[in-house]
Amino acid sequence: MSGNIITIDGPSGAGKSTIARLCAMRLGLRYLDTGAMYRAVTLHCMRKGIHLDQPKEIAGALESLVLRVELTLDGPMRVFLGDEEVTDKIRTIEVTRNIHYVADVMQVRNYLVEMQRKIGETGNLVTEGRDQGTLVFPNASLKVYMFATPEVRARRRFAELKQRGSDTTYEEVLEDVSKRDYLDMGRELGGLKKALDAVELDTSELSPDQVAESIVKLAKSRLKMQTRKIDKGALDAARAEEERRREGGK
Repeated sequence: MSGNIITIDGPSGAGKSTIARLCAMRLGLRYLDTGAMYRAVTLHCMRKGIHLDQPKEIAGALESLVLRVELTLDGPMRVFLGDEEVTDKIRTIEVTRNIHYVADVMQVRNYLVEMQRKIGETGNLVTEGRDQGTLVFPNASLKVYMFATPEVRARRRFAELKQRGSDTTYEEVLEDVSKRDYLDMGRELGGLKKALDAVELDTSELSPDQVAESIVKLAKSRLKMQTRKIDKGALDAARAEEERRREGGK
C-alpha cells in the first residue's frame, strides 16, 4: 500500500456513504463504494436467471462475471458489467431486495474482497462498509467505526420515507433497523464488527457535515493530510446522489 487508506464501518443507516464521500472529496482521495459492487453481482445473477436461494448457482455465476469499477475524486464510483455501465441500474428496488442472497455467499465475498484489496494497493482511498477495517484493510492508515442508536437511525429513515409519501409507521421502521443490526452482526461472513484500533464516532446528534469534519480532522492530525476546497457543484451532486440511493432503498 503506497498511500493512505481510511476505512469507515458501521451499521446500516449510520450515514456511512454520505460521510465517506464527503471525506474523500475534502481529502482529495478516491471513494470506494463496496455496496455497489455487491449490487452489481446481484444484478448479474438476476439477468442470468439464477435461483437466488441457491448459493451454488450464485457462485457459478462468477465464472461469467466481468465487473469493473472506475473511481474518481469528485464523482460517484462508476460500475460496469462488461462494457455496459450499470451505475444507475444497480439502484433498483429489485436489486435491493435480492442483494442479501448474494452477499452471504462465500465465493462472492472472497471475489469482491480480493478485488477491493487490488484497488487499495495504490492507497489514496476512503472506503466504507461492514468489514473494511477488520477484514479487507486490516492495516488501514485510519479506521473509523460510525454508529447511532437504532432509534435515531429509524427516525432518519422514517423521515425520508414520509417525505416520499410512504405510510410505513415509525415502529415498523425501528423493527426493520433492529432486525438488520441483528443479521449484520451475526453474519459468519463479513459480519459487522468494530476493529480494535478503530476510532468510535457516535453520529446520533451530528449532521453529515459535522461527522465528515471530525474524520477530516483526525486524518489531518494523525496522518498529516492536507484538505482541499470542494467545488459547490460537486458537493451538491454528492448529496443528490446520496438521496437517490436512499430512494433506491440502499
